[in-house]
Amino acid sequence: MSTRDTEGRRFRVQSLKEYLQKQKQIEQQLRESEECYRNLLEFSPEPIAVHQKGRVVYINPAGLRLMGSDSKEEIIGRPILDFVHPGYRDVVAERVRKIEKNETVEILEEKLIRSDGQVIDIEVLPVRITYMGEPAVLLICRDITERKRVEQALRERDANYRIIEQHMTDLIGVLDIHGIVTYISPSYQTILGDPPEYCMGKFLFEKVHPEDLPRAKRLFHEMIRTKTPRQAELRYKHADGHWITMEANGAPVIEENGEVSKIVFVARDITERKRTEELLRKADKLSLVGELAAGVAHEIRNPLTALKGFVQLLQAKAENHPDYKPEYFEIMLSELDRIHFIVNEFMLLAKPQVSNFQPKDIRILMQHVVALLTTQAIMNDVQIRTEFESDIPLVTCEENQLKQVFVNILKNAIEAMPNGGDLMIQMKMYSSEKVLIRFVDQGCGIPEELIPKLGNPFFTTKEQGTGLGLMVCYKIIETHQGCIHISSEKDKGTTVDIILPVHVREVRE
Repeated sequence: MSTRDTEGRRFRVQSLKEYLQKQKQIEQQLRESEECYRNLLEFSPEPIAVHQKGRVVYINPAGLRLMGSDSKEEIIGRPILDFVHPGYRDVVAERVRKIEKNETVEILEEKLIRSDGQVIDIEVLPVRITYMGEPAVLLICRDITERKRVEQALRERDANYRIIEQHMTDLIGVLDIHGIVTYISPSYQTILGDPPEYCMGKFLFEKVHPEDLPRAKRLFHEMIRTKTPRQAELRYKHADGHWITMEANGAPVIEENGEVSKIVFVARDITERKRTEELLRKADKLSLVGELAAGVAHEIRNPLTALKGFVQLLQAKAENHPDYKPEYFEIMLSELDRIHFIVNEFMLLAKPQVSNFQPKDIRILMQHVVALLTTQAIMNDVQIRTEFESDIPLVTCEENQLKQVFVNILKNAIEAMPNGGDLMIQMKMYSSEKVLIRFVDQGCGIPEELIPKLGNPFFTTKEQGTGLGLMVCYKIIETHQGCIHISSEKDKGTTVDIILPVHVREVRE
């Protein structure tokens, strides 16, 4: 064998040794990598499982804990769908098919059935891998049962808040420290007429009554300065222009640094309550005047009759006297008649109300009253117009008393229009159980600050008035279980609303 052949053989042997050595190194690295990979899976805190052809071939200890099992043999070899809640099996099967086709899939939330039968929520990320030389799917799982429970609780709480927010009658709002609205509840529209979006980002106090604005601002700044709640009654302008009385309770929200960051307030429309309180006060006054009248009227009537009789007797005897002045007797008799008129007004308050209430058509009553006052209206250049709904039910009432109320209000309206104008009488249903009678004149009007005093004894805006006429009207309407509301604007006219319950048998279904 030549030297050349010997060297070639030695080279090939050396190369083979190097190849085998490298192969051993690669195998060692693979074993180390596999061991490292296995350790990574085994000691991972995340539940991990591998399935091939739809069956579980591997699960780590964290996966066993997730499944509520102590034995891998209980899990390995079983179809993966055995552990999936029936409601999710079709979705999971479709995802398995996509992965087998090497399509990309996203993280899925599903429900898992544990070995003990308990159903839990999990989050699964599937990854296509090769396991034991065969295609497989590695599942990285996470128990999200607690998270789902918290999310559901939050959703239910938010749903409850929305129900409360949508159906509560109180107004809830949040202001920044400059009084700008950052949140307002939907009830804003129910109470004040505008959609909630109207006032978002606006200064809340811009629609507060000018007389109440200084107090509102003062209380707001006091709340921020003292970091204590405040309460106030404020008049707020409705979208249609009238004023609503609101009772507001504000509380500062104090941050960790001790500073006020916002103001939360709850407000309630108390307009009707204030009106009811005013009616009760007037009712008390009427009751007091009635008691007073019962004692005073009888004491006055008898001597008044005697005085008038003697004055007439003296007048008859003095007619032939040379110093006879008929105007003196006329003045005395006129003043006696005025006293008699006032006493009669008192007696209406003192008398027990007639209990003979009968169902009546108030449209006919009103037509009789209008016919009675038409002549006076024409003399004052006043046009009386009527608008009556056709289906007004009967009203249980004492006919003459209601006529007295209508006459009083119509006479006041005519006298308030010395230069003439239109007097509108409207009659319509206020609700299914009440009827509204509205008198609208174009007279001189009444200053807003005087309206609350109307109905008080001896308060009147007329030079020759006593104030008792309107007081009697309040008394009569009160005995009819109704109410009177008066609104007016100086030099533009007055509106008087009378609301009465309809006859029980005529109440609409």
